[in-house]
Amino acid sequence: MKTRVIFFGCGYLGLNLSQQLSQHFDVEMWGIDSPYAARSSSFHEIDIFDMEALMKQDLNDAVVVDTIGLIGNDAKSDDDQLALEPIREKYQKLFHLLEQKKIRRYVYFSSGGTIYGDSLLPIDEQHVINPQTLYAKSKAMIEELLQESSLDYLILRPANPYGGYQIRGKRQGVIPILIQKALTQESFCMWVDGNSIRDYIYIDDFTQALKLLIQKDVSNEIVNIASGHGTSLAQVIHTVETATGKKIPIRYESSSVPVVEAIVLDISRLQQLTGYRQSVSLEEGIQKEVQRIQKEDQ
Repeated sequence: MKTRVIFFGCGYLGLNLSQQLSQHFDVEMWGIDSPYAARSSSFHEIDIFDMEALMKQDLNDAVVVDTIGLIGNDAKSDDDQLALEPIREKYQKLFHLLEQKKIRRYVYFSSGGTIYGDSLLPIDEQHVINPQTLYAKSKAMIEELLQESSLDYLILRPANPYGGYQIRGKRQGVIPILIQKALTQESFCMWVDGNSIRDYIYIDDFTQALKLLIQKDVSNEIVNIASGHGTSLAQVIHTVETATGKKIPIRYESSSVPVVEAIVLDISRLQQLTGYRQSVSLEEGIQKEVQRIQKEDQ
């Protein structure tokens, strides 16, 4: 009998991960209606934070994967604690209900790209976190709430996933946006230095890591998911320009929220727990995305 995996959230990650994992698990995607939901054959419309509605659902022994996004990564507030309090209350109620429903495990997608702060050296899960933005602080808060609950949990701190289907005209993440800008010759708004370093992971590798973590029954752990390699934004731009054969017009602006200048994740723990190995290089992944986006836009 296949493990039942329920994705909470119907956005980019929820759709792409659920679709790819459906051949390995009994997969469902739950959440409020979205442009991504129509592409899912397993979508179930429900407000995850409606406790009365959720209580009526069968969640027994399910692995729940949280890809919900309540705060954007560019969100800001005059009072972060005040802004976070409604989210705290929502998750406290959710975790309490799920304890009663006896789920197998709660897999929470945090943010390896923002929660640690800056580090040129690969940073592991034991490192003290240093969330600077409202988005990163929300991730840290939910991590803490989950660890304080009695749920069996798995906290994942992903780097920057890219690749896979995204809503046309609403692409997110620097790589698909750069590809789109190159193909349309629209200007790319650059609000970090070209030397800014990030860790990028292709969606197929991301899916493989999650699949292995579920199959290996990894629990009560915090695990980075990444390539383990840092790439500067300037190099990403160059790779996209090479793959598309087009120069990207650049427009420079300042960021309205604190910016992480460099972050690379250590994936030794992921490898030790699962035997995970990256299969798609950044160059290969960008080439795959160029071909996919060109085909979609025809």
